[in-house]
Amino acid sequence: MSLITNNLDQSKEIEDFGIDDFDDEMTLGGQFSKPWEELTFADNFLFCKIMEDESICRQLLEILLPIKIGKIEYLSTEKEFHPSYKGRSIRLDVFLKDSNRTFDIEIQTSDFTNLPMRARFYQGAMDAATTKKRTKFSKLKESYILFICTGDPFHCKLPVYTVKQTFFEKPDFLYDDRSHKVFYNCKAYKVADNEDLRGLMEFIQTNKATTDFSRRLEENVKTAKQNTKWEDEYMFFTDVLEEEKEKVRIIARKQALKEGRQIGLQEGRQVGIREKSIETARNLKINGIPLDVISKCVGLTESEIEAL
Repeated sequence: MSLITNNLDQSKEIEDFGIDDFDDEMTLGGQFSKPWEELTFADNFLFCKIMEDESICRQLLEILLPIKIGKIEYLSTEKEFHPSYKGRSIRLDVFLKDSNRTFDIEIQTSDFTNLPMRARFYQGAMDAATTKKRTKFSKLKESYILFICTGDPFHCKLPVYTVKQTFFEKPDFLYDDRSHKVFYNCKAYKVADNEDLRGLMEFIQTNKATTDFSRRLEENVKTAKQNTKWEDEYMFFTDVLEEEKEKVRIIARKQALKEGRQIGLQEGRQVGIREKSIETARNLKINGIPLDVISKCVGLTESEIEAL
């Protein structure tokens, strides 16, 4: 997803693109609603900046999974992929590769709906973007999609939801396509399995550092918030997104006016048809036509015609 709406043509009619096209931008824009001084590690902007540090990124991954991460060959934050020219693009919070695996780490502080579908799309887009044209399927890299959430995405009060694919007819037989999806519910940090994971999730949820790694993150957050270049970048996006939101408000108002006019015209037509039916029924009644015949002709009930 893109940080801002690019090349918005305000002269387009609303039906050409639809308000729904801006859902992602407005949701993402929520991360820029806080004052700079109030940002925490859970806010996307600071999360991505701090995760640019390779050693922190490696340690966080090894706490989350836990697995050993080899040499990081590539690390990028706010990494954008375009699966096709006209298709939907994605922007991954933190994307990295080691020798034989790819990883996407997402921080999610609101809107926990549709996470399974997002994970599905991210996985496919990531595979397509990182696989060369003649690569054999057997050489596809093992991939991980990780969503770190400050709420419970599946409402089961578990700290970690690890997706395992099996066959419906044989649940104990693993369907291993070397893809992994894991969702973390930081709200349930108190019941996390190990101290490091518990400390990481607690820091994300409450901004309270209780372990060596979370204290390291705490220091990095303090240092990051003293970075005037990052502060200027954050304020720039805040201003740009506010402008984009105003464009959406203008479009929404135009849509509402257009729909209002359409409703008004339709209601006007209905009123005109009824008035014509009443006039016709009155004339027929004056000329002694039976009520049941008039009712069939004009669509009014006999009691309505009787009252004329």
